[in-house]
Amino acid sequence: MATTLRKLAERAEKKPAPDVYGTGALIEDFESRVADMLGKPASLFLPSGVLAQSIALRIHADRRNKTTVGLHPTSHLVLHEQDGYRKLWGLAGQLLGHPREVLTHAHLQAQAPDALAALVLELPMREIGGQLPEWQDLQAQADWARRHDIALHIDGARLWHCPAHYRRSLAEIGALADSVYVSLYKDIGGIAGAVLAGETDFIAEARIWSRRAGGNLISFYPYILAAEQGFDDNLSSIADAVAYARKLGPMLAGIPGVVTNPATPQSAMFHLHINRDRDALARAITDYAERHDVIVLPKPRAIDENGHGICEISVGRSTMEHPPEFWLAHLRAALADAASSQTDSTAGD
Repeated sequence: MATTLRKLAERAEKKPAPDVYGTGALIEDFESRVADMLGKPASLFLPSGVLAQSIALRIHADRRNKTTVGLHPTSHLVLHEQDGYRKLWGLAGQLLGHPREVLTHAHLQAQAPDALAALVLELPMREIGGQLPEWQDLQAQADWARRHDIALHIDGARLWHCPAHYRRSLAEIGALADSVYVSLYKDIGGIAGAVLAGETDFIAEARIWSRRAGGNLISFYPYILAAEQGFDDNLSSIADAVAYARKLGPMLAGIPGVVTNPATPQSAMFHLHINRDRDALARAITDYAERHDVIVLPKPRAIDENGHGICEISVGRSTMEHPPEFWLAHLRAALADAASSQTDSTAGD
């Protein structure tokens, strides 16, 4: 923390004044910069992605006099927000697609669209290993929404990965949607915060909702300075991280008992489904880190339908400090430890 704050203090020396309740050059210039990146006329800094997406969907719902939004079963709103979109924001969710598959135009065509005010597309889809729809299919989904007067909202917590896969700019991707949310700490490395982007009148309305919801704090300057620093430090390396993940994923899948999801990563993240007991795997990861000072895997975040542990690999600058072969060797060794630990535990039973 101290190192981060010292770096931000140096950056603050070059700024004339902090932001005050969403006004001032510091925040206004930052919002304009991100709006331009996303190809939208305006944007709004918000303290969290949860608030950004809730506000966006509420505005889309009010404008269409409908309360139902289309969500993939693995949407962050469904899994990780304690039903906030329903209990706080008065919305309902219609689940679309299969929980283990990327959402496609075919899934949408199978649905009755009349009730939907908005469609949420997560790009990339974290819970299934950072998968993405093909570009033509994504365009077809956007066209489907437009034909049925359904607002398209991009949950872009990790949208920064997408240009490398689609070979299109953030602005070209954002042009498909009515509103776009991006995170300022995932991959960027900021302290916290989010940006919601859209048309000028949409963002003006979002500012009102932010005030209503208690999101319009007196100052955000530590978060803005951190996001600016993150853009300088990390944004240009994300395309390299995607390329690195594409190489690393198939290499790790060559280890017996390891499956990469997807087989060839599409973003700077992917999942490993590992044929080991979840608790034994977690212990082996911890023990290996203590003995070798190498954190080869995060602890398993879930188990799959086969009972295999799922570990999420997120590639960033620290990962890329070593060649993929480095991680391959250490993962082989760590999984050998996990197998030994599981065998010893079984023998003890």
